Amino acid sequence: MSSGQAQPLEPEAFERILGSEAVAFGLSLSPGSLSNIARYLSELDRWRRRVNLTGALTVEELVSHALESAFGERLIAHGARVIDIGSGAGFPGFPIALVRGDVSMTLLEPRAKRSAFLRHVVRELGLSNVSIREARIDDVGGQTFEAATTRAVGNLAVLVGSGAFLELGGIFLAWTTEPEASLKLRNFRRETVVPIPGSARRAIVAFRKLA
Repeated sequence: MSSGQAQPLEPEAFERILGSEAVAFGLSLSPGSLSNIARYLSELDRWRRRVNLTGALTVEELVSHALESAFGERLIAHGARVIDIGSGAGFPGFPIALVRGDVSMTLLEPRAKRSAFLRHVVRELGLSNVSIREARIDDVGGQTFEAATTRAVGNLAVLVGSGAFLELGGIFLAWTTEPEASLKLRNFRRETVVPIPGSARRAIVAFRKLA
């Protein structure tokens, strides 16, 4: 395994790493949030040994992905209905939902094996504020959300389209390494760019839907 670990890491080990690294992200996580993120990462570490969920990521990189996901929760309004587009292994949707019990999170993932993992985590952790939808964003139909998140891969403008999945005034958050000048979305205004602590290139770019 690319992580170098002979066996999946137990939640207690992930919790220790998360606790020590959270300070660098300016995060003050409750014991419950730390425990739940650790349990999620432990399940991810176990599943990725038989299903390609993350690619060649080390344990430390998994922790970093979880913390940079949780770092973005400050940009989401209280009680918001959120859709995480192309959730894959659950970043950034799961960590946000695990630190923000007030939000209602829909994880959107079209691939069956990855959706199966996401459903497994919801069951294992008993998450009442997370639902899984095995579909693409074009299949969401008339349902709209107050916020959307994605780890940007490929052409963001094509992914978002007109942003029909967001309510007017809704916020779209993209975790990305793309240069700011290249990030232009139809019907949206780029509102803010929040650098990821400890990263030279990664940032969370927030767009507000105008039409």
